[in-house]
Amino acid sequence: MSFAGIVTNPKNEGYVKEMLSDIFPVENLQFISDKNIKNMHNIQFEILLIDKEIKQKESMKRVISNADYVILNSDLTLEQDILNDLNLTVITYGFHNKATISVSSIEENTIIVCLQRIIKTIQGNAIEPQEIEIIRPRNIEINCLLGTTGIGLIYEKCGFDAD
Repeated sequence: MSFAGIVTNPKNEGYVKEMLSDIFPVENLQFISDKNIKNMHNIQFEILLIDKEIKQKESMKRVISNADYVILNSDLTLEQDILNDLNLTVITYGFHNKATISVSSIEENTIIVCLQRIIKTIQGNAIEPQEIEIIRPRNIEINCLLGTTGIGLIYEKCGFDAD
């Protein structure tokens, strides 16, 4: 049984549940906040989406150390030493031009997501750099959309071309 840890704003939780329903049962999605992070220390997360900062840095480091993949908002000021010496795959996303997953264009109803580097999926396939058009839901932060797209790519549940 695989678990996903999600650190995001509460207003994004419904969208995240909907977008990841093909990958994870709702009961396997654990939304992490400053209030409950200490309860998450011993959960082995297959994937961890970090879309907002957690103030409790030591607790966050413990949670990250139990993950296989970390999908990280590159616009956050997460201290890099939290990620040092850990055996995991980190995929960044955001408006930062060096992020693995970034934005090529934003329209009223769509967004063009740019995968800038090869990533390996859970199944071991490689996804080459490319652009992916995604329908843009209203009232969802673009960074959250990019993060869930990253999870979709890793699980091969997004519009892309895998080798």
